[in-house]
Amino acid sequence: MKKTGTLLISFLLLNVGIAGASDVKTGKTVTLSKDAPNNVYIAAGDVNINAKVNGDLVSAGGNIRINGTTQQDVLLAGGEIRLNGQSEGDVRILGGEVRVTQNVKGDLTVTGGEITIDEGVSIGGDLIVAGGEVRLNGNVLGKVHIAGGKLYLNGNVEGGIEAKAGFIKIDGRVNGESEIAAKKLILGSSAFFGGNVKYWTEHHSPSFSGKLADGVKATYSSSLKPDWADWEYKLGNVSHKVKRGIGFFQVFSGLFMTILLIAFGDKMFTRYAGQASRNAGPAFGLGSMLIFGIPILSSIALATVIGIPVGVIGMGAFGLMMSTSVALPAVIAAYEWRKLRDQTWTRGGVTLVAMALFLGLRLVSHIPFVGWIVGFAAAAIAFGYIYMIIRKKIDPSAPASHNSDEEKDSEDFV
Repeated sequence: MKKTGTLLISFLLLNVGIAGASDVKTGKTVTLSKDAPNNVYIAAGDVNINAKVNGDLVSAGGNIRINGTTQQDVLLAGGEIRLNGQSEGDVRILGGEVRVTQNVKGDLTVTGGEITIDEGVSIGGDLIVAGGEVRLNGNVLGKVHIAGGKLYLNGNVEGGIEAKAGFIKIDGRVNGESEIAAKKLILGSSAFFGGNVKYWTEHHSPSFSGKLADGVKATYSSSLKPDWADWEYKLGNVSHKVKRGIGFFQVFSGLFMTILLIAFGDKMFTRYAGQASRNAGPAFGLGSMLIFGIPILSSIALATVIGIPVGVIGMGAFGLMMSTSVALPAVIAAYEWRKLRDQTWTRGGVTLVAMALFLGLRLVSHIPFVGWIVGFAAAAIAFGYIYMIIRKKIDPSAPASHNSDEEKDSEDFV
């Protein structure tokens, strides 16, 4: 069992894109001036990418400027973000103010306060947006899925549009089918629809005269009327496509949890670094018992009046555990990596590595069956490892190596 757990940790460390060749940078201001041959991970107050990135680009910061080309996917989180360099893959952005001035060959998913896609910009895949104010002035070759407070569509959309917002003004061309719901919908002089339109408005019905291709119909549909009081709608819950955009809030909340774990647990993780792989077998056993045992025992306790407080506390503890089920393994693995490979990362460097591991583990978890096994094993080892630390069953001064079979047989699992 111990060897299996060790292999699972090794799998996470080696297969989520944070190999030693990746470029990890952190600081108050980070500027990339030379081409990067591999993936780049940056966390800083100000981030400036002025060179070509030949792998993925993952960055978090207050102000982010991407001026160079990225050959693969881009993941950005920040206050003010400018995508001024072309991306050859998919782009995912969470920011306060986001502006895209160069082409994206894949899908573009953006969640933000103010979002602008400049005139002349081409999105090669789908555009999925959830924002307060969205201005689409460029061209989208795929479909558009938008939820927001205000939407201004001045560009061209080839694949159709699904949009819900408080205010929508369309002064561009939509060639595919459209579903539009807005409190107020305005059609500009340049608005044109090449596919059938279903729409709902609260205040008035706009005139589609001269704005429809031959044979195309515009139909008022009360079924598109959203529940304006529904909190899911306010978050932009329009369709499964837009849910993907909102899903990034969950991703970044997990990244935030990763940062918190390191901020408050750095001393502990540093002290015990190297011991997780050494004790992976016992940790997996203990963690599995915790994952299955706590909810069972809590349910039993809730069935009795006397045990209700214990049951409530138990279920609360279980909920807290589950909220860290991805972030905690990522953090532990980052410290293991630094210790076993004798890396000299600062706390900021460890944070970047842990964030990358977190994203990788989430991706792995989406693989049917295998992903579930890997995710469960990683969480079980992490929970068991922390339990062993709390119960002082791990000697932090022990060499960071695997126990012999004789030692394994004599382990105290409780």
